[in-house]
Amino acid sequence: MLDPGTVQKLAESTTLEELVNRLRGTPYGETLAGLTPPFSARRLELSFRERLAEVHHSIMATAGKFSILELYYLRHIAWDLKVALKSRALGRSYDETAEYMDMKAEALAGRRDLIVKVLSAKDATEAVAMLSGTEFHEDASKSLAAFATKGDVRFFDVYIDHAVLQQISKEYAANYKVYASPRATDVAGVGDMVSLDIDAYNVLSVLRSKLWGLPEQDVKELIITPTYKIPIATLNRMVGSETISEAAKLLEPAYTFSTQGATNDEQLIDSVEEGFTKEMKSTASKAFVWQGLSPGTALALVKLLEFEVGNLAAIAIGVEAHIEPKNILSRLRL
Repeated sequence: MLDPGTVQKLAESTTLEELVNRLRGTPYGETLAGLTPPFSARRLELSFRERLAEVHHSIMATAGKFSILELYYLRHIAWDLKVALKSRALGRSYDETAEYMDMKAEALAGRRDLIVKVLSAKDATEAVAMLSGTEFHEDASKSLAAFATKGDVRFFDVYIDHAVLQQISKEYAANYKVYASPRATDVAGVGDMVSLDIDAYNVLSVLRSKLWGLPEQDVKELIITPTYKIPIATLNRMVGSETISEAAKLLEPAYTFSTQGATNDEQLIDSVEEGFTKEMKSTASKAFVWQGLSPGTALALVKLLEFEVGNLAAIAIGVEAHIEPKNILSRLRL
């Protein structure tokens, strides 16, 4: 992974060409080798995500047969699937959407044809039908119904994430002993990261779905079980709360996130999401206190690389927009 000094030098790049040149001496150099000028922040982000998929795929091959790692890999495929479904819902063409997708993750997993079929569908209804028989179909159908009723394409994000995380939660709950290993008390394991992912999803999907006007029963159906630090009773109270701020307060004492500066419900939810993000980064970092490869360290590496890719994408956007390096660095999750 990139050290803080390298990240700062990258943020100080004056052009995307300079940024790419500085990255050529890093582990991202091989992935970037196929890119030619003119560069764009979008193309660079897809290249960063390509390396993330390659590393995750190699971990699955070398860390042992752990289903949890394979299920987390679905999140890479879900990222492209959400783009494809939203594209069909908005009536965008194949060509103008394909430039926002890399599909390296699908190619490595032998599932590229599925995403291409979804992207080539004549409309969103046919796109969802293409998912029949897959782990995404049921939730994709619900996301289409929510979009048809409320007109917000972000429901595709909420429901496709539900499809993946529900499987992750079930796998861990059914086989938690497989993922447990003797470790120091201050070291994070698979359970710590899974529970945080589920808590974050449950809270944020409830808050956002309430904000977007989804009926209470539909919001409750999004809740993933088993729950962890935020019990089902609390989540149901959040669903029935009068306001978003009232619902957010119910997170305490399980989680205490700063929401100072939030002037509306969207900003408040963003603050809660940022709180969960910081918690996950801290949790994943703790996995490396204990030496030795385990499912926990493997999953933590994937998590930390996701943060790194997000930071690199933010740097590319900042450099492209000629934002001051100090302002770029202030927005990174370091």
